[in-house]
Amino acid sequence: MKNRMYRQIIGWFLVLLVGGCVDPYRPAEITSPDSYLVVNGFFDSAPGTTTRITLSRSQNLSDPKAPTAETRARVTIESARNAIYTLSEGSGGVYSLSGVTPLSGETYRLHIRTASGGDYYSDYVPVLKTPAIDSISWYPEDDGLQINVNTHDSNNNTRYYRWEFDETWAYVAAYYSSYEYDPKTRQVNPRTENVYNCWGSGNSKNIIVNSTTRLSQDIVSQYPLIRIPSTSIKFQVKYSILVRQYALSQEGYNYYDQLARITQNIGSIFDPQPSQVTGNIRSTNKPADLVLGFFRVGDIVSKRIFISKTQLPPSWRAYTGNPCEVDTLSLGEIQDLQPGIINIVDPPQSAQYTTSSIDCVDCRIRGGVNKKPEFWEN
Repeated sequence: MKNRMYRQIIGWFLVLLVGGCVDPYRPAEITSPDSYLVVNGFFDSAPGTTTRITLSRSQNLSDPKAPTAETRARVTIESARNAIYTLSEGSGGVYSLSGVTPLSGETYRLHIRTASGGDYYSDYVPVLKTPAIDSISWYPEDDGLQINVNTHDSNNNTRYYRWEFDETWAYVAAYYSSYEYDPKTRQVNPRTENVYNCWGSGNSKNIIVNSTTRLSQDIVSQYPLIRIPSTSIKFQVKYSILVRQYALSQEGYNYYDQLARITQNIGSIFDPQPSQVTGNIRSTNKPADLVLGFFRVGDIVSKRIFISKTQLPPSWRAYTGNPCEVDTLSLGEIQDLQPGIINIVDPPQSAQYTTSSIDCVDCRIRGGVNKKPEFWEN
């Protein structure tokens, strides 16, 4: 008993000692008032596409404002054979180039000259061809749906991959509302638009990369993209995911892999410590000026799948929020309360309306839109 007490005392002492030795890490890149150039975009090698490069400025984590766009810059893409293509400036620091397709076997670099005199060059990078996505597979587990990607390069040339995705899901309100209250006329009128059917959307937030360099064949099999809880509203009616895949160079893979490690694995003391991530873009007139971003040249391939509710386990029930209460009210009571109108009962004899709160009859309250996407399957 006494030995056990001693062990407990020593354990608490060590906990306090370790806790007292931990100092907050506040690197200069986070606390400094300086802002660094952020470059986002790539030279698209797909025919008929428009290349877009977005320039902005970094900011402190505590800054509530949106990042500042870098405007009035001169942005060009240059080949190793001295061809120069100038991008046109649009709004919000977006620079675009149309009608130019990079040549296979050529190398290109990005050149940026800012209005304040900053001069930045990327490394010369080759044109990379992205193999097709073989399939997007999925399977239900006890409490969620796992979605994976499968691809391969029969020539064993790719080896480094990155994926992004966009999600879209159809869902409905708790009740169908065919009438609405007009506070201006103080009358109940038929609805002019459908607020029962909506579509929500989202996109990937994490950096997803993988390498097959340790494999004898360039095959990616069942690589996890996302796991969705079985109670998600995404499965109420139908769910769709559009996966985008593109090939990376080894340098590009190292950049995104390091960026993922220090920004996504920050949950314990065993995770990588914060450090500076260096891309392939540098300042020529201010060597200490940090640039965030990685310039690449290549294409993107994509694939979309749909998953209907009927394809999922019947025991799965999407969480749709708090239970919706229903009441029967007269026009006078509606004028006082102004609830959402579900339906009208026996007009005009009874002059009673079945009602509920607006969040139970208008699907847009849950963040979606009531316009069906063009790509959506019936």
